[in-house]
Amino acid sequence: MENKSAPVKTVPLVVTGFGNVGRAFFSLLREKREDLKCRYGLALDVLAVAQAEGCFYYGGPLEVRHISRGGEPWTSGNPSWRAGMKAADIIKETRPGGCLVECTLSNLETGEPGLSYITGAFQGGWHAVAASKGALVVGLPDLKARAAENGVFLKFSGATAAALPTLDVGLFSLAGARIEGIQGILNGTTNYILTRMGEGLDYAEALQEAQTKGIAEPDPAQDIGGWDTAGKILLITNACLDAAYALKDVQVCGIAGVSADFVRSARKEGRSVKLLATSAPGRKGGRWSLDVRPSLIDATHPLVHVNGTEKGISFLTDSMGTVTVTGGRSSPRGAAAALLKDIINIYRPPF
Repeated sequence: MENKSAPVKTVPLVVTGFGNVGRAFFSLLREKREDLKCRYGLALDVLAVAQAEGCFYYGGPLEVRHISRGGEPWTSGNPSWRAGMKAADIIKETRPGGCLVECTLSNLETGEPGLSYITGAFQGGWHAVAASKGALVVGLPDLKARAAENGVFLKFSGATAAALPTLDVGLFSLAGARIEGIQGILNGTTNYILTRMGEGLDYAEALQEAQTKGIAEPDPAQDIGGWDTAGKILLITNACLDAAYALKDVQVCGIAGVSADFVRSARKEGRSVKLLATSAPGRKGGRWSLDVRPSLIDATHPLVHVNGTEKGISFLTDSMGTVTVTGGRSSPRGAAAALLKDIINIYRPPF
């Protein structure tokens, strides 16, 4: 429904990192510009794209011509390139109330550079949305506290499974229910590889195909080793339970040692092998256990038919039963859409 009578609120954005997700976000904003104004009364203006060496910035909303030549980022001779300029510099020069869009590569050990970007945004009175996990895995409790101290929001649904609405369900749709367990297929790359192994390929063939199609990264270690999934189940658990578990608390086993014969045999029996993330409470209210490993699930499991690059999550609750959500675009565009959703939900009027 169009909201023609409402005034349009202009929101300044700074995007940190300009890889696949950052580019997809910039493109999605251009595509959705009129829709955002009509439906939500929002004009989202990217003032800068920040990289380690400097920023694309010229004092007004960036356009494609300011950041690309033949589709590739460039700096030499570009009048909008500011070598040495930091995202924090632009935030300090701009009124409070903007939003940082964090898309840098994740470092699950240090959280940098995202940790510094997000902290700087909060200090400047800016909100932050994140698609990268590193800063959140390392310092989510501290970042939440800093956001509260500064009266700003931190949202990160894009970091917990791209377009699959994991946090939306856990934090809002299950309000009033007690979560008693979480299981998820949270990595599209490993799910694609296991699906293709069930269809006849061996592990090396399935991985090569995934890389050729751009589903797997050239260095897929975080995905196939289970660490991407571990970061996601950690964030989902901490957010939904208001907990402070660390990555060292997650037991992790990847898919490299899974036998193709085992996967095919399971498929013939109507079962599936999935890289399953599980978060379960301990006895008598003790610490939860967080686990990522290849698991054999039977035909009655709610995630058994989640195949290819799709993902899914299942919440066990005390009063709503088991609530399962599957699908969601597993791609840079899906992650960009999650970032946009989070921004809209920061600024839209409550309903």
